[in-house]
Amino acid sequence: MKSKFLYPFVAVLAAGILSSCDKNDEQPDEPKVESSFARLLITDKTSNAVTLLNPAKKEQTTFQSTHGGSAVYATPTGRWAAVVSTANNMVEFFDTGIEAHDDHVHVKGTPKWGLTKSTAPTPSHVYASHNKVSIFNDGNASISYVEEGQLHTAPAPSTIVTGAAHHGAMILFDNGSYAVTHKNNTVAGSLPEQVKIVNTQGAVVAAPSVATQGIHGDAGDGQQAVFGSSSGLLVVKQTGEQRLIPYPANAGSNWLSTIYYAPKARTFYGSRAGYGVFRIDLTANTITQVGTATDFVRVALDQEGENLLILDGTGTLTVYDAATGARKASRSLSGLLDTKTATPYLAASRRYVYVTNAPQGKVHMLDKGTLADQETFAVPGEPLRLVFVGADASSEDGD
Repeated sequence: MKSKFLYPFVAVLAAGILSSCDKNDEQPDEPKVESSFARLLITDKTSNAVTLLNPAKKEQTTFQSTHGGSAVYATPTGRWAAVVSTANNMVEFFDTGIEAHDDHVHVKGTPKWGLTKSTAPTPSHVYASHNKVSIFNDGNASISYVEEGQLHTAPAPSTIVTGAAHHGAMILFDNGSYAVTHKNNTVAGSLPEQVKIVNTQGAVVAAPSVATQGIHGDAGDGQQAVFGSSSGLLVVKQTGEQRLIPYPANAGSNWLSTIYYAPKARTFYGSRAGYGVFRIDLTANTITQVGTATDFVRVALDQEGENLLILDGTGTLTVYDAATGARKASRSLSGLLDTKTATPYLAASRRYVYVTNAPQGKVHMLDKGTLADQETFAVPGEPLRLVFVGADASSEDGD
């Protein structure tokens, strides 16, 4: 990160001569380095290997999960990651030992697996917030949830039964209730049509009030949740109020099936392959496309939710300001990796963007401001998914 210091004007009267420092002089830019407590957790495409990478020290340690080819999701504190094998009905929890607290970190021991394992059928959706990890299980429409502080002591999560099995999701509100999808079978297939609000005992505290033709994808900010649906974007407030935001007139049969929330920008986004990436304004009830790409291979937010990253079908990576949708940097990665051979995954800290390259067994580190090459890490096997964990800080315990 560049830090600029303005030298103070110094007047010294000696022998009738006035000397001063130029106010416009600057110290040399600080060298860009990754935060010392920043980590990446990387799963492997075929093996059970899970790699914890320390970019600042260029060090990595390999751990073994129960199953290979897993998805991975980080908690907001950065201390924990959920490693999910949907096909094997298993969610495990990895402890990085690094817990973020604003501008400093607390070190909580060494990296290791937690005690808790979730074995509910077909875990499909992980939502981490309020120091809690929640999982929606498609196989029985249950919610498994566990506090981060219990992941070394509780053998299994607590469970909420929500209704008939379906391919669903949920959002945790600030008041402790869940907005969870509901299957009423008015539409054929596995997608739900409605959303209800339940408490941790499974009791319905707000019944569905809006029906759609199918729901997929969601995100929340604690006060409200946005669900993608073929009938429009379904907005659900923790008070129970629901409404639909219509798609643009030229959307045709397209709809947004993946929803994101950028915390620092306080902005929602939605995407669908073949349609594009769109900024969602809940105040104006508008949906506006970001960039022009309709063919993309990956969309991601950086760790703070300040920037939006889009890797399109041509291999061009573009960084946008998540608050405004303004383009900040762009670069073709076609000479670096082949997006057609294996779809890359993205993660980003304040300073850097990380891109997996499974066929070559690499993770590429790019400068986020310019997207220039910074470093390449050789990772054993075929790196599949990755998340930013640990903390984007270099000071421990507030020092």
